[in-house]
Amino acid sequence: MSKALYRIYRPTTFKEVSGQEHVVRTIQNQNAAQTLAHAYLFTGPRGVGKTTTARLLAKLVNCTQVKDNEPCNTCDACESITAGNSLDVFEVDAASHTDVDNVRENIIKSVRFAPNQLNKKVFIIDEVHMLSTSAFNALLKTLEEPPEHALFILATTEIHKVPETIISRCQRFDFKRIGTQEMIKRLKTILKAEKVEVSDDVLEEIVRHSTGCARDAESLLSQVLALGEKKIGMEEASLVLPATNQVLIDEFVSALKEKDAAEGIRKLNSFIDQGVDLRHFVNDVIRSLRDELLETVANGGETGNLNEMLEGLMKAAQSIRGEQIPQLPVELAIVKLCQTSSPPRSSKEVPGEVAKTTKPAPSNVEEQTPTSSRPSEASGEISKDDKQDFNQPGGDLAHPETIKEEAVSKEVVEEATTEEPTESPTALGGAVPVLNLDEVKNSWPKVYEQIKECNATLPMFMQQCEVSSVDGNRVELGFEYELYVQTVNQDKNRIVVEEVVERVLGKPVKIKAVHKKHEVDDTAAMLTAEFGGSIVTP
Repeated sequence: MSKALYRIYRPTTFKEVSGQEHVVRTIQNQNAAQTLAHAYLFTGPRGVGKTTTARLLAKLVNCTQVKDNEPCNTCDACESITAGNSLDVFEVDAASHTDVDNVRENIIKSVRFAPNQLNKKVFIIDEVHMLSTSAFNALLKTLEEPPEHALFILATTEIHKVPETIISRCQRFDFKRIGTQEMIKRLKTILKAEKVEVSDDVLEEIVRHSTGCARDAESLLSQVLALGEKKIGMEEASLVLPATNQVLIDEFVSALKEKDAAEGIRKLNSFIDQGVDLRHFVNDVIRSLRDELLETVANGGETGNLNEMLEGLMKAAQSIRGEQIPQLPVELAIVKLCQTSSPPRSSKEVPGEVAKTTKPAPSNVEEQTPTSSRPSEASGEISKDDKQDFNQPGGDLAHPETIKEEAVSKEVVEEATTEEPTESPTALGGAVPVLNLDEVKNSWPKVYEQIKECNATLPMFMQQCEVSSVDGNRVELGFEYELYVQTVNQDKNRIVVEEVVERVLGKPVKIKAVHKKHEVDDTAAMLTAEFGGSIVTP
């Protein structure tokens, strides 16, 4: 069983408090000048020494043998406060005593009476922001005019929730996150007392995960020491430390910078499968990108791409907790970053991109007859059978040369759709292609493989679709998420899919993405609503 190091090695003097010199020096100077306030407000992140400093201040004002503005820790007053059994030091957890009655019983009534044993009665109210409005109002008058024998110390991690009327009656001290070197120094002091050797890279990893919180760092060190070794390196420490490390972060960031959405998502899910905590990982990536951003700014470089990555991942990090699929917000962020940040490609590189110069659509059907002169026909690019399939009203709109060389504009496609004839295929020489659902479904694996070859981001969306219906030459693709629908229906993406399907099936098609939610059994939905959890669909 690992020891709670943060309890065993809690600072017993102001000198031992790490990273809060501005607070320590001010309090000690006030004590030397006998100008200590009657109420203090300590605010800052969790685990950085607020409650510890409050207890030290309680000892300082009651110690009978103060030396160099430090409590002696040997007199009866110091020992009783350290042991937590002093009748004159009250620690109130506001999180569990929020109502006004508790404030009246435990504080307001008690403060009237003189101390039992010590010089001062000290009231330490932790997480004070949790008090109700009525409790704050009841406390207000006492804070404003407390008796001489009383000292109030309020601590909070959320200063914005504390009323201004309370703040104005206290001396406020802002506690900071503890710096890396200061934290490593503290951990080494503990290791020296424990007589265990831990490598510097392990200590740096512990500090990185603790994000400036001494309690978290000491808890992680407890887990490492629980291995029972006298000499611990990264190989041994990795058994208990969170699995994220700089190598995984670098691989993931590299995929983002290369605009490889597929690789980025594969890396993300691979790390999760290895046991990496998703939120820890995303926060570590954000921290790494921030470091790179600051370094780039310092060197006068461009930060545009780093800005986009940071903004996208920070938004995703905020959405992780409430999602049924926790990694989905991150996956969507990856796709968006790789898509929107990608440099524009030419129409030769990606099928379906609009060329710089396009030919106007023919104004009448006569210009599109089989006897018309076509450069592609003269060069032998289209077979006779191909010509027969595409000789229909709309001419160049349905002809493969206009798709493969020009990428038809949205307006012309809509015109061709509205003017599609209602006569039977026989009346028009059998020109209208007819597809069936099985034919398209059987060919879809080949379609998907060809999309992967010609586009970097579309495969991640197309992997999630199903061919839901076929009507003539129109193919409807169903997606579970609306974002996927909007992305595939964008002209540039839709045309890419249509071209690939045409190459595979040998017939021109019109693609439309639609939102198709998975049907959920009523009983399963009821049980999920009642007991929580999520429904996994096949």
